[in-house]
Amino acid sequence: MERKWWGKFTFLFLCVAIACAYVYPTFKDLDLKKTNFPIKQKITLGLDLQGGLYMVLGIDFKKLYREYLQRQMVSFDSQLKKANIAVKSSKLVAEGFPDEDPRIEFTLDAAQRDGIYQIFKDQFWFLRLTRDETGVLEFGLAHDQRVQIREKTIDQSIEVIRNRIDQFGVSEPSIVSQGTDRIVVELPGVREIERAKELIGRTAKLEFMIVDRKSMPLPELATLISSVEKEKNIVFEEGGSFSKYVDAINVAVKGKIPEGTIVAFERNEGETGKTIDRTPYLLKYPAPVTGEDLVDARVQFSADTNAPEVGFQMSPTGAVKFGKLTGANVGEGLAIVLDSIVYSAPNIQSQISERGVITLGTKGKDLYKEAQDLAIVLRAGALPAKLDFLEQRVVGSQLGADSIKKGTVAGLIGTLLVFLLIIFYYKVSGLIAALSLVLNVIFVIAILVGLEATLTLPGIAGIALTVGIAVDSNVVIYERIREELRSGKSLMGAMDSGFQKAFRTILDANITNAGAAIVLLNYGTGPIKGFAVTLLIGIITTLFSAVFITRLFFDLYLDRQLAKKADSFSI
Repeated sequence: MERKWWGKFTFLFLCVAIACAYVYPTFKDLDLKKTNFPIKQKITLGLDLQGGLYMVLGIDFKKLYREYLQRQMVSFDSQLKKANIAVKSSKLVAEGFPDEDPRIEFTLDAAQRDGIYQIFKDQFWFLRLTRDETGVLEFGLAHDQRVQIREKTIDQSIEVIRNRIDQFGVSEPSIVSQGTDRIVVELPGVREIERAKELIGRTAKLEFMIVDRKSMPLPELATLISSVEKEKNIVFEEGGSFSKYVDAINVAVKGKIPEGTIVAFERNEGETGKTIDRTPYLLKYPAPVTGEDLVDARVQFSADTNAPEVGFQMSPTGAVKFGKLTGANVGEGLAIVLDSIVYSAPNIQSQISERGVITLGTKGKDLYKEAQDLAIVLRAGALPAKLDFLEQRVVGSQLGADSIKKGTVAGLIGTLLVFLLIIFYYKVSGLIAALSLVLNVIFVIAILVGLEATLTLPGIAGIALTVGIAVDSNVVIYERIREELRSGKSLMGAMDSGFQKAFRTILDANITNAGAAIVLLNYGTGPIKGFAVTLLIGIITTLFSAVFITRLFFDLYLDRQLAKKADSFSI
């Protein structure tokens, strides 16, 4: 036997040995933490095979645009003061306009119009002038700016959710955008459903705000809130959205509290974890220091109460801002506000710059788990916008096990029927094709394990399709060899010509399939991408098995036939 043939056989043997080594832990279901087997990888099952959580999240862009314009209005006011330009009033106007197109309105002396317009043109070009009348200038967000905010918010939300999930310990999550305002999250293997939802959905909008006790004492503020609750029929029900309740209160008290202040609440919970009362605070707004100024957050324990708390560290820029805030307000209350909830409001004893602590209380819920989750969301970053849970499906692990079982049985039956058909029709050559098909499937699974790709139910369909494509390739080769034999060529000549001419057809067909798979991979969602990945891998292994493996075994078979001085072979 030629040395070249032995080299090819050795290469194939090494490929098969490596593939079997990667497949072995999956088929034997080894415990990767305890086993001594050198390969520490198993195939990762998708949501539909191992169960887990499927969610569709919606982003509230209406509120996001209003908040963005509110910040720009404050910045605009600041620039006007630097330029010694006075305006009578500035306000955010949302009523009477589309939900996604709020406006900011400046009331001014007509003589100041040109100065204000110049600042708008030089520094606030991302706004558009929507109204220009005597004594009034009105601005809205430019279309391109809204698109940019939308795209940036979706991308940032996906990244923040991914960071939180990674720290939560979920392997192979799928997080993709859907349409213009939705995010689809798939978490295979998750069992703590409610905790995962709470961790993902928290906006974690951390703000440090000064308590305004002078403008309105606490009893007076409590009386005002009680009256607007009755007047506007505002009721907070346990289990409902607390942030919506706070937003409704702030809308109701607008004009009844000083300009530049908002209302927030400290929630006091009982042993069962339910809110037993709410303490209102009047806070100076906007917050000069936010969670964006943090660089780290860790769980620690109080030296006095031994209760878990969250220690945080500011960035260099944040430390400067925090130092200015606390240094200018020694003796005042500093409210630590997270998602409209005041976690604590201690009095500032001295200037604080780099480090601080968020206390969570001493009783009630699982404080350590809450501290862990709070540290995760602060460390992983704040969501740029509030997320609404539009859809949720919990997929049970039993359903996935049933899918695996039935899919395996169906695959084995289908493969067996294919093997019987090609062996019956092509005899020994069919047996060679069946052997190459088995190796083909082993290679596909091994590559999936090696790439740490996720196998889904559509992925199993991709493997089945791979078998069909591989059979088709063998049929093309064998029929070409038959034609060459009928034309009078020798055994060796017919085989060489058959493989050579069939290769162009096989390559063309597989390139077409690969193009379709690439489109599915780029534009499909989770399950579709799983199918596309498996199909692409299958196309590569099919070319390898049809052109290299089948040819190699044919060479061995033909060598034996020629050694016997046979003038034909079984095909």
